[in-house]
Amino acid sequence: MFCLRCKRLQLQLLRVSNGRNVVQSTTHLRFFLHNKSLLVKSFSSVGVVTYDKEKQQKEHSFTVSYLIKSCGLSPEIAGSVSKKVNFETPEKPDQVLGILREYGFTNKHISKLVKKYPDLLVGRAEKTLLPKLEFFHSVGISGADLANILSSNPTILGRSLEKQIIPNYNFLKSLLCNDAKIVGTLKRAVYLHDVEKHIAPNISALRGIGVPKSGIASLVISNPGVLCENSEKFDESVKRVVDMGFNPSTGAFIHALVAVSTTTDLTWEQKVAVYRSWGWSENLFWLAFRKYPRCMTLSVENITAKMDFYVNKMGWPPSAVARVATVLAYSLEKRIIPRCSVIRVLQVKGLIKEKFSLSSVVMSSDKYFTDTFVSKYQNQVPQLLNIFQGKTVLLELGIKFEQKSEVNVKQL
Repeated sequence: MFCLRCKRLQLQLLRVSNGRNVVQSTTHLRFFLHNKSLLVKSFSSVGVVTYDKEKQQKEHSFTVSYLIKSCGLSPEIAGSVSKKVNFETPEKPDQVLGILREYGFTNKHISKLVKKYPDLLVGRAEKTLLPKLEFFHSVGISGADLANILSSNPTILGRSLEKQIIPNYNFLKSLLCNDAKIVGTLKRAVYLHDVEKHIAPNISALRGIGVPKSGIASLVISNPGVLCENSEKFDESVKRVVDMGFNPSTGAFIHALVAVSTTTDLTWEQKVAVYRSWGWSENLFWLAFRKYPRCMTLSVENITAKMDFYVNKMGWPPSAVARVATVLAYSLEKRIIPRCSVIRVLQVKGLIKEKFSLSSVVMSSDKYFTDTFVSKYQNQVPQLLNIFQGKTVLLELGIKFEQKSEVNVKQL
């Protein structure tokens, strides 16, 4: 075909020459013939690129379709996931999904798992996936528990069974004993790896200063990432907490260690500045921190919102918050506002006149609160139960929180 085109071009050039442009036409022809190999190569490259592009589009289209139909992903998410994993045929992913379903994974679990860990679909199911599922089943973690663990923390499936999964499980078993706690920890223990290298030395350090097994177990359950710090940084955090005056045998020590380990120096100073802006002196800050160390794990926005509500909406002095700093732990929407709304309604209706402490309003049990502030006044204010349960807000009753004088309150 190419040779035929060359001959045709040669005839056309000879016709055009007409005696005057023979030299120029011949030169053009020679250049064309001399570079025909380059042209052939170019045509060939274009063909390969076009073929590869068509092949990629075909694979991409099949992958997206499979992710939607077999894995329950939305078209948008399927398109995003297909950029991370591609396959032309359903054999491998079908085998993976088949094994997962045999071990109790529902469509919801599979969808969640594939979205987080799409490479699983093209792995060697019988060689890598199945042995891990069999191990968990052999130690009593199966069905919904297993599906919940792996769909919540799919990175587990990317780890070595012999080098990481089994040692990690044995480590948790030795500390927690309770299977329910092990299941809960595995759901979020993204950082638990290389137990012997990273975690064992840090646990040994804690035991060396008198931290009990219950304290270590609490740390593993709540913040396993702290134990995965390099030994030098971990030892610095431990020393800092000891220097703050915390007793290693208490739960407060563990909470303080979490606060110190997970907060940078810059963020620490920013949060201290926020508390100071609400009227806390240095003494009040340390009083609050020793009572509730996790007050330093809250975000600046969280601190500001709760302090504003307690001080400016309810009129409690900043010092009162510092003395029972645990009130900062509770949810503003689910607990603080509903309970304080009940108190506000009773005040407006003239049913209560005495002032109640923060602890009695926010920290008391549901039974105590309902007996003291809800059931007792249910006949006079039928909406109280709905207010307590967060189903009715004050504005629906034409009542709102009064804005207290921020300057006056801060001076208390």
